[in-house]
Amino acid sequence: MTFQEVFTAIINWFPRNAGWMLIIGGIMAITWMGYETKRKQAFFKRNFKKEDWEEVEVSKFLKVLSYLGLLLGVILIWAAAVGVINNIAPSRLYDTRFGGLPLDGMPLDWLTIISCFVVGVVMFLKPINDLPWAGMIGLLSGAAIAVLLVVFVPKEWLEYQNAKWIIFGIGFVLATLVALAMKFWIGTLQSISRVLSYPPIALVVALYCFVQGGLILLWGFGLGNLGNIPALP
Repeated sequence: MTFQEVFTAIINWFPRNAGWMLIIGGIMAITWMGYETKRKQAFFKRNFKKEDWEEVEVSKFLKVLSYLGLLLGVILIWAAAVGVINNIAPSRLYDTRFGGLPLDGMPLDWLTIISCFVVGVVMFLKPINDLPWAGMIGLLSGAAIAVLLVVFVPKEWLEYQNAKWIIFGIGFVLATLVALAMKFWIGTLQSISRVLSYPPIALVVALYCFVQGGLILLWGFGLGNLGNIPALP
């Protein structure tokens, strides 16, 4: 097997197992629902004072979940995009029911594709509410700019006595500007993520993921196919 074949197989694995991806997304939503319920001391409590929100200490457990959710969000969005591009079914059983033999034809399921994309965006947005992304992005951008300056600035310029301090200053200023811009932009996304982390909404998302993913894996059809389910060959 060539490297290209291995690479293609890895790329296609996620959309080919989109049912499992949705179930994992449901598990993540249940985990966040439990945390938010415990943190707010209520399942339906929606009003949360801004000062109380800012004073909540983010636990190491939540930080780990946030990073995992960010990664899962990227994977789900990836599965949706590759599934559309390569016309890949969300499971072998789904392909057997709707497209003939396994791996032959690979008809995609649009509801699963849309679900993976939407849930992926939800998983990606949730960590924004728990981690200092503005500062992190600003720091990374400043470091990246400093590295680029060192790489692309002519060597004779670097021989100048204060060149390092100038590069540091430029990186610091740009990092600060990026952090301020990201803080303004992320503020809007934080409002969205607070709604998405509301326990009843998280429960609905989780239940939908379990139902859609389970149907795709166990019976080879999804909620979007209930009106037209062909018999297995």
